[in-house]
Parts: sequence; C-alpha cells; structure tokens
Amino acid sequence: MQPGPLQRRDSLTRTVVTLALPAVAENLLVTAVFFVDALFVGWLRDDVALAAVGLGSVVMFVANGFFEALGVSATALVARAWGEGDREGAARAGAQSLAVTFLLAAAMMALLLPLADDFLAVLGATAEVVEAGALYLRLILSTSLLSFPLMVANSIMRGAGDTRTPMWITLVMNGWNVAVAGILVFGLGPAPALGLAGVGWATGTARALGGILALAVLFGGRTRLRVMPAALWHWDRALLWRLVRLALPNLGETAISRLGYTLFMSMVTGLGTATLAAHQVALRVESFSFMPGWGLSVAAATLAGQSLGAGDPERAEASVRRTLALALGMAGAIGLLFALFGRSIVAIFGSTPEVLEPAGLAVRISAAEVPFLSAQMVLAGGMRGAGDTRTPMWVTLAGTAFLRLAVVYLFVEVLGWGLAGVWWGTAVDWAGRTALIWALFRRGRWKGVRV
Repeated sequence: MQPGPLQRRDSLTRTVVTLALPAVAENLLVTAVFFVDALFVGWLRDDVALAAVGLGSVVMFVANGFFEALGVSATALVARAWGEGDREGAARAGAQSLAVTFLLAAAMMALLLPLADDFLAVLGATAEVVEAGALYLRLILSTSLLSFPLMVANSIMRGAGDTRTPMWITLVMNGWNVAVAGILVFGLGPAPALGLAGVGWATGTARALGGILALAVLFGGRTRLRVMPAALWHWDRALLWRLVRLALPNLGETAISRLGYTLFMSMVTGLGTATLAAHQVALRVESFSFMPGWGLSVAAATLAGQSLGAGDPERAEASVRRTLALALGMAGAIGLLFALFGRSIVAIFGSTPEVLEPAGLAVRISAAEVPFLSAQMVLAGGMRGAGDTRTPMWVTLAGTAFLRLAVVYLFVEVLGWGLAGVWWGTAVDWAGRTALIWALFRRGRWKGVRV
C-alpha cells in the first residue's frame, strides 16, 4: 500500500494545520451556539434567566460527555482502520458506533426529560432558577434523538481525515441558532417574544438540524467514509467489544469529570445567583480559548491513529509534539488577550454590574490556565487517537479528586476568596493535569496500545 498524505513524513506542520483549522472553526461555531444563548439572555438583564441557562448547560455538558466518549472511541477505530487501508472495516466501525449511540440517546432522553428539575435542584439553585432552567433544558432535550448522534457522526468523519464537513454542518447549525434565537427571544413580526424559551427552541432545533445533516452526509456518501444505514442493524460482536473496550475508560473519565464538575458547580451555586451568572458569563468568554486546543487535539488524534495504523509510531509521536507546539503558541496569545482586556470583553453581555464586575476578574484569571488547558487537550487527544483511553482517565481522576475539588474548596470555603478562588483553583488543576499527562506521554507506552 502506498502511503497516503497523512502518512508522509514531509510537511508535517502543514498536515497538522490542514486537519486542525476546520476543527478549530467547528469548535468556534459550537461554542458560539451557547455563547449566543448567554448573550441574548444577558441582554434581557435577568440574572435568574442567565443563571438558568448556565445550570441547564451544566446538565447538557454532563450528558454530552457520554457521547463525546463514544465519539473518541469511534475516531480511534476508524482512524486505525483507515491508516491500515481497510475502508470497509472503517465503515463497519462507524456503523457500530452509531448503533450504540442511538440506543444511548434514547435512554438519556428518557432519563433526563422527566427529571430535569431534580438534576438542577441537586446543584443547589433557588426555586426560580430551577424552574427556568428546567424549561430551557427540556426544550433542548426534546431533539436528543438527532442531536446526540451528531457528535459521534462528526467523530467518524474526523477519524477518516475529514474535518471540513463537520465544520460546515456546524456553520449551518450556528446560523440557524442565531437567526431563530434573535426572532424568538425578542419577538419579530408575528413571532411573540418568548425570552428564555425562545433560546431553548432555537438551540434545540439547531442541534436537530445538525444531526440530520451529519447523518445524511454519512449515509449518502458525501464524505470520505460512507456508512450504510442497513449496517446499523447488523451487530458485529467482535467489533462491538472493541468499541466498548475503548469506550469504557472514556466513559469512566466522563463520569469522573462530570461528577467532579457537578460538585464543583454546587460550590459556585452556593455563592449566590449573581455570582453564578457571572461565572457563566466568564465561562462563555473562556470557552473561545478552547478552540486551538480542541481543534489541534482532533488533528493529534487523527494523525496518531492513522500513523500507528500504518506502522509508524515515530511519526505518531512527532505529530503530537508538533501539534502541542502550535497549541501553546496560540493559547499564549489568547491568554494575553484575556489578561489585558477581560473586563472589556464581558461588557458585551450587557448584564448588571453585579454580574459583569466579577465576570471580568474571572476572565483575567483564566489567562493563567489557558496554556495548560490547551496542552492537556492535545496530549490527551493524541493518546486517545492512538487507542490509549486509560491514561487520560487516570489523569482526570487525579485532577478531579486531588486538585479541582480540594483546591477550589480550600480557596472558596476556607479562605473565602469567592469567585476568584473558583478560577484560581481551576488554574491549579489544569497545571497539575498537564504536568502529569506530559510525564506519561514521554514514557511512550501509548504507542504500543492495541485496539
């Protein structure tokens, strides 16, 4: 077999950038969906509604994590088969991944829809915030049978080296979300002003549209890899076991990180509704710093998986190292922007001074964690693409148990630093995780993992 463009040793930086740029753009657009939600609600100047969007997003973050874990496993299997030149095997891996995804999506929808209020109440919010957040959450969850498979479908495309198609799908989603939210939140023409409910309808329908487009592309063969719909009904036990074996550590990591995040958010919620709203504003701004790290982690995962599939572990490591260098450069520039202009950036949300003042401080503090966050994303992405899903899980466990929860509790509950303590504690957490995963990456055991 002649080596494909992703197996050649020349022009490594160009290959990384070619894969990463569409993924960065896709992440920008995904981030913009929830950014627009918070922006429009912020313009309503209603701290309860803004806090409700934030808590609803926490529950969606937890739920999405399980499908992200399946997506990571799908990327690893598809990339390894693609690197081996086994196009049929890659298509089978994609079909099995989607079949499991539809079953999990139905189960998640059945669990979360009737219990939305209970999940939000566990976070310690006031009755007003719980009621508003449950409405927002149920509207988004109503399209889950299409929106959750979107994440896995996009991961399948990326495993085959197509990072452009997910970007275009997300662009369409984002355009829909902005247009519909603008109409329904404030009212336009015959459309009534629905406020928070308008945001929920816009986001829910945008996610459904994305799912329809992603599945249509995969089933219609309009990307590198075609998945036949009939293949979803033919279970391949051996392949399914490989998928489950790879997914279990990812699911374990997701459960650990999301449980830790839920406990973490309960501490933030205890600081009051205005502080919770400020935290959500700062998160929306900081989420843009995830773009380089996340996009480049996609490139690292694809290149590592395909290089190992082609029997070239040296190129796999070189790809991850080159990707890491690019991520650190971009993250440093974003961190500097946050440190200098944090207060000015949050002003676009138009909320109350009680929200914007602490939000600006939080964004400035986030500058300290951005480089570590990007580095951890890239290193973990490369390992997962290689099939090593266990190492990131153990790093997440260590960071959650010994850094995130313990340090934030110390800074917030013991020292009384408030929202600043939340963000400084998070920075310590990401720095510790990065140091640990870098040490494990250098040992090189991830290059010998069998999938």
